[in-house]
Amino acid sequence: MTWLTPITGLILGLAVIPPLILLYFLKLRRRPQAISTTLLWKKSVEDLQANAPFQKLRRNLLLLLQLIALLLLIAAVMQPQIRGGTGASGKTVILIDNSGSMTATDIGDATNRLEKAKQLARDRIETMFAGGIFSRPAGETMILAFSDRAEVYSRFSSSKRELLAAIDQIRPTHGSTAIEDAFKLARAYTVNPNPDNERAIGGPATIELFSDGRIADLADNVLRTEKMVFYPVGSPEPDNLGITTISVQRPYDQPNSVEVFTALVNYNQQTLSADMQLSVDDVVLGIQEAEMAAATIDGATGALVPARKNVVFTPFELPYGAVIEVALLREDDMIADNIAQVVVPPPKKLVVALVESKNFVLRSVLEGMPQLKQLDLLSGVQFDALVENDTTDTYDAIVFDAFTPTTDNLPPGRYLTFGPTPPVLGLNEYSVNDDGMLILDARQDHPVMRYVALDNLIIRKAYMLAPEDDVQVLAEGGRGPAIITLTRGPLRLIHVTFDVLDSNWPFMRSFVTFLVNAIEDLGQTGEALTSRGFKPSEALTARLPASATDINLRLPNGSNEVLSPVDPTSFSWGPIRLSGLYLLSYESAESDDAQIRPFAVNMDSSYEGDIAAQQQITIGQDTVDAVDAASTQYTPLWPYALSLCLAVLMLEWWVYHRKTFI
Repeated sequence: MTWLTPITGLILGLAVIPPLILLYFLKLRRRPQAISTTLLWKKSVEDLQANAPFQKLRRNLLLLLQLIALLLLIAAVMQPQIRGGTGASGKTVILIDNSGSMTATDIGDATNRLEKAKQLARDRIETMFAGGIFSRPAGETMILAFSDRAEVYSRFSSSKRELLAAIDQIRPTHGSTAIEDAFKLARAYTVNPNPDNERAIGGPATIELFSDGRIADLADNVLRTEKMVFYPVGSPEPDNLGITTISVQRPYDQPNSVEVFTALVNYNQQTLSADMQLSVDDVVLGIQEAEMAAATIDGATGALVPARKNVVFTPFELPYGAVIEVALLREDDMIADNIAQVVVPPPKKLVVALVESKNFVLRSVLEGMPQLKQLDLLSGVQFDALVENDTTDTYDAIVFDAFTPTTDNLPPGRYLTFGPTPPVLGLNEYSVNDDGMLILDARQDHPVMRYVALDNLIIRKAYMLAPEDDVQVLAEGGRGPAIITLTRGPLRLIHVTFDVLDSNWPFMRSFVTFLVNAIEDLGQTGEALTSRGFKPSEALTARLPASATDINLRLPNGSNEVLSPVDPTSFSWGPIRLSGLYLLSYESAESDDAQIRPFAVNMDSSYEGDIAAQQQITIGQDTVDAVDAASTQYTPLWPYALSLCLAVLMLEWWVYHRKTFI
């Protein structure tokens, strides 16, 4: 048991108890009074002796009751608390955030925020099942962990041992944070303990959330009839500087060289300087210093606006495949976003087909590309023969120069098309614009549009499209999309909605840049997917030989998993939980040596990098304040002391009136 305000109670006791006792020592002042008999003299003498000061007190029930009442009042003011008396009756759902931000190390007495949250959750379970005279029944409790997806670690149980074991099984992830799935699971098991049973049972539970409050979709969810208790974990002013993006490009005029691009984000409200180290296959190539501006606070919303900076490393020769790593040589509270890796495949010579070529500039640019091993000029009839023989995938890229195939649906393959709309579902051509068009916006962050300036592009004639949602618009004109891209399984399409001869594009340098980017992007699809990297929550995918055996996957934490896929040619493993380098090894009849294929997984989420812990969260229209986890481990006893004090006072009143009137 502990006391919150013992000094206040002691002061009150010293102020009221001595005066009460002194009242019983006071001598009564009596007036002279004539009496008709001397029978009361003996009694009067006894009263005079009792009222004399410094005499022993006689037994007095009223004094005893008054002292007990005062002591109870003093105890109530001192606010006593007893540990282990806050069991939650009914159903309780414990949600533990194990997303990327919970790996922050700004917790002094724990390894990271997740370990602190697990510790608090274990303490909460111990408290709920502590028992005792002042405890409520513990009821049933469920354990959920969530990041980008929610996982049930224990269904509703009244076993303390089972619940503590479930909490111990929760492991960290580097995924982003979303609470919607956790709410759905909690409600499914609360209203209906068996989700396969259509009969609803029970009512809403109390949801106890252990998190840093960095949850992206809180505003998109609402509390229904649940009660939410929020236990914050982490510091509101942590220190973090992170890498959010890494990409590698081979310059079109130097196919044996690479350029490394990174994006750096500062979440601190002060300027910082950090060294960035570039390594290739664990060999350090150089260190570059980056000066970062300070993050700012949005005056309208009060939200933190991180400072961003793009860092470009000097191109270097890399005529082979390798793992490139960029690391921040600075210690902060978030380690996961201080390293970014990318797997670069060796340069590949492409085989490209140009169908019905009429544009001399287009053909000249393709013929001059050093990335091309072979350029075949095909007629429409020859292309139809490819379709009939199902051999379109023999080319790394197929270019349509204002050509419309006779097939109803474009077969699987990788296509770059100009002019007429290719026969692909979802493009939805509805008109032809002959009034001219300018480019209003372009996605410069897409690999196809990198360094492609379209400000001065004038289009005389274009085909108007109303594409469906899975079609990505790379450049938007005044009358509709100008450049789009689409990926549907084995079909990969980049389509320009106008014939380049109906524009001034052939006379612009950006046309050459676009063509090189598009051919490289199409040609590297499939074989170079690993160079783009993966994110936590995705699945690792690869095409292995059909004869692949002894397949093993080495994880970033050093553990090894033996895999036995049914079809190695469509290997898939996931979801990925941690960022880092994954090494897939296998034996194949095609080679005497073990084959190793690396995969780079990066936590490139700027939201997860903002790790400032929240002391208040808003779910829909409801605001939930943080609760101190330590305070929930005690039951206050002052209400019981105050109630007992009132009962004693009532008893004292009854005794007084009984002595006076009876």
